[in-house]
Amino acid sequence: MLVSQVYSYKDLLLALLRDAIGEGSVRRELHANELADMLRKTLLPRRYLILVDDVWENSVWDDLSGCFPDVNNRSRIILTTRHHEVAKYASVHSDPLHLRMFDEVESWKLLENKVFGEQSCSPLLKKVGLRIAKMCGQLPLSIVLVAGILSEMEKEVECWGTSGQQFGYPHSQ
Repeated sequence: MLVSQVYSYKDLLLALLRDAIGEGSVRRELHANELADMLRKTLLPRRYLILVDDVWENSVWDDLSGCFPDVNNRSRIILTTRHHEVAKYASVHSDPLHLRMFDEVESWKLLENKVFGEQSCSPLLKKVGLRIAKMCGQLPLSIVLVAGILSEMEKEVECWGTSGQQFGYPHSQ
């Protein structure tokens, strides 16, 4: 679940419930506290892995932590954040793992490896690929996600040249 800077507690609960029990089973008219209780009861008998991505404030963890029952069944919550204070605040069973951003060379190497594997990349496609890697903001996960999309596309400059627009970035050549 992507949280980001502005989030709605109720929408986040609805999204988690949809993932846990299916699209049609969640009733949007319920209050947030009822949805939180429903999520907790749904997860209680299950073993789960939940990724809460891009948390900006401690209050998000406060809102959600009660929804994730800990019944010693090896369920896990992975929380990502750009803020060390939030990571420390939310750390329950382990210290936060600090990941660094990639530089431009590492970003390109990861993108190239995920898209081409052992094959070589043409110089023209490399130029576009370097731009796309840079647009991923040095974030390894973003690079891997974009590489997955690019690996399904034709390996042509014309196709990749507009990829930035497909990923929500302005077109530049």
